[in-house]
Amino acid sequence: MKVVKDVFRKIGAIGLVLSLSTFALLAESKDEYIEMVKGNSEAPIKIVEYASFTCPHCATFHSEVFPNLKREYIDTGKVYFIYREVYFDAPGLWAGLLARCAGPEKYFGLVELLYDKQKKWTSGSSEQEIVKGLVAIGSQVGLGNDQISNCLRNKEKALNLVKSFQENTKKDSVSSTPSLLINGDLHSNLAYEVLKEKIDSLLD
Repeated sequence: MKVVKDVFRKIGAIGLVLSLSTFALLAESKDEYIEMVKGNSEAPIKIVEYASFTCPHCATFHSEVFPNLKREYIDTGKVYFIYREVYFDAPGLWAGLLARCAGPEKYFGLVELLYDKQKKWTSGSSEQEIVKGLVAIGSQVGLGNDQISNCLRNKEKALNLVKSFQENTKKDSVSSTPSLLINGDLHSNLAYEVLKEKIDSLLD
């Protein structure tokens, strides 16, 4: 518990990387935005998923749909997959900062953990309890407490993520999660059977 308090104290100095409503008033970030991707960039189909780490439907998508999509289409070179975060709330942004904390090579592993344990870490009754849950998830992939606190208080990174989220969702007319852009066509949450049918029709 002391570790969690120490992490919370460090990031609390800047208001847990501030609230989402504050970002519009801040200077533009200079931090580089890195797109998180899987698969063959030359694949005939490109799927962009827009999702929020605090969205229950997104967690269901990642437990019931994404594993099949990965096995049948991403790993076989038929689909190039891009994951873009949507921030409905501050905890979703903190989770995004944590997901990028260990670099691109561990990003999707952290994404999986964040969704698998979503009910637990989002159920915290206070900011401190939510941070406690995120610290526990980061520890599972070998992140140290100082590394986690540095990631969660990285204002420059937070500004960059929010700016990219706002630009991408506006450009692609995304208003709900999960949303999927399949070769440029926007779809709301899809069951795997429906998604498979759409992909196969494009591959014919």
